[in-house]
Amino acid sequence: MISSKRKSIDIIYRWLLWMVLICMSLSPFFAISSTQAASVENPKWHQWLQNNAQPIEKIESDKGDTYKDLNFFKKVLENKQIVFLGESSHGAAQFSTSKVRLVKYLHEKLGYNVLAFESGLGELFAVDAQINQQSSTQSLKDSMYPIWQTKEVLPLFEYIKQKSNSRQPLQLAGIDMQPVGSYGKFLESWFQKIDPKMGEKAKQTEEKFSTSLLQSDTEAFQKDQQKMIEAYQELYDFTQKQVRALAGIYPNSPNMVKVTQYVLQDRIHTVKDVVPHYVSYNHYVQEKDGTHATKAYDQYNIARDQAMAKHMVWLTEVLYPKQKIIVWAHNLHIRKANTKTVNPNRSPIVTLGQLLPAKIKEQSYVLGLYMNSGTSNKNDRTPLPVRHRHPKGTIESIFGKAGYKNFFIDLAQPYRLFDLAHLSRSLDFIRPSREETAWMFTKRAVLDWGGWEEQLVLREQYDGVLFLDQVNLPEYIE
Repeated sequence: MISSKRKSIDIIYRWLLWMVLICMSLSPFFAISSTQAASVENPKWHQWLQNNAQPIEKIESDKGDTYKDLNFFKKVLENKQIVFLGESSHGAAQFSTSKVRLVKYLHEKLGYNVLAFESGLGELFAVDAQINQQSSTQSLKDSMYPIWQTKEVLPLFEYIKQKSNSRQPLQLAGIDMQPVGSYGKFLESWFQKIDPKMGEKAKQTEEKFSTSLLQSDTEAFQKDQQKMIEAYQELYDFTQKQVRALAGIYPNSPNMVKVTQYVLQDRIHTVKDVVPHYVSYNHYVQEKDGTHATKAYDQYNIARDQAMAKHMVWLTEVLYPKQKIIVWAHNLHIRKANTKTVNPNRSPIVTLGQLLPAKIKEQSYVLGLYMNSGTSNKNDRTPLPVRHRHPKGTIESIFGKAGYKNFFIDLAQPYRLFDLAHLSRSLDFIRPSREETAWMFTKRAVLDWGGWEEQLVLREQYDGVLFLDQVNLPEYIE
């Protein structure tokens, strides 16, 4: 009996020890310490990248493109309903051209038929309904923030218009609560065909909503706030009563009324619970109160990303539950755990990617975009040179030695922390994460907007990275 008990205890002990070792291997610091990560590079990292990176031959689509260099995505994205396409800067021309080409490939070859932007929720749905009735340039201006109103993005809207009458159209969607400014014009044109007064009300209310983000007088905003909420509720009630008549005006867009009602309800929520934070931010900036301004700005951005997460759930589970979806947004919004990042220029707030339900996360592939050298624009169109050369140990320095100018690397593929072929009854053969991939499991610097360091564990944030060697300023459509 004693021998039997000892044998049982020994088995339990060995099992517990095995579990402890597994937990140890899950720590990104097990393979290399955070202190070493700041300035040390292992030549095995560069060799692994050379062996595993997928070189991208072209970053701009052309006529007759066969996308041969992108075919690896078929395996990478197997069983993934959603692909998030990020970017570390909104002002890099090559980010846009490479993403336009990737969107075309995903649509034509892999059946992703919905494209959602970090741009106006209502505006993009409105443009989708009118894509054949106006120029591609006008569609771009009506649906996208000025940061993407560029000649590099325009070919995408020409492509969407070209495909709109095909058997496989690429449908546009928006996920951001911030306005672009064209939605009032669309609602006015639509509603006035049934009730001119409601058309005018829609136009005026949207104009007031768009300008509310510029207000700094909190008392004045509170007076406008209640009027806007009442107006949007009246517009929503109008759509409820006139469903058939409104739907008849856009017979080729069967979801138009449903989408409009969703947008109007979101406007009420935004005016009530999101915009007040930005008005406070404007107020504190005017008062030169940096502490409260930062707090208000963080609250606004948290509320904004909460709204985008809500819209993604609605998009995937209600509007397009059986469709494959592409999302175009900044790295900040799509990555998986922004609260774990360290950035001296902003607070580590919770963002869209972290807020999504587990079910959607499991069906998603998150692709971050970074750049090696050149110049990109900030949101105000001020040029920002990409910091170069890169200090040792940073992601850009490591990637710069991969041997390819432009390439994709799948971070999900090497996430096997143990070589199962070497497991046996003895614990001596358990091997922790491979030395060659230790760089992706350790916190290290990577460039935000190409100019500012932020600290993160790459594998915690993305499933893959697209790395571009050289970027320059986009050409804006004035």
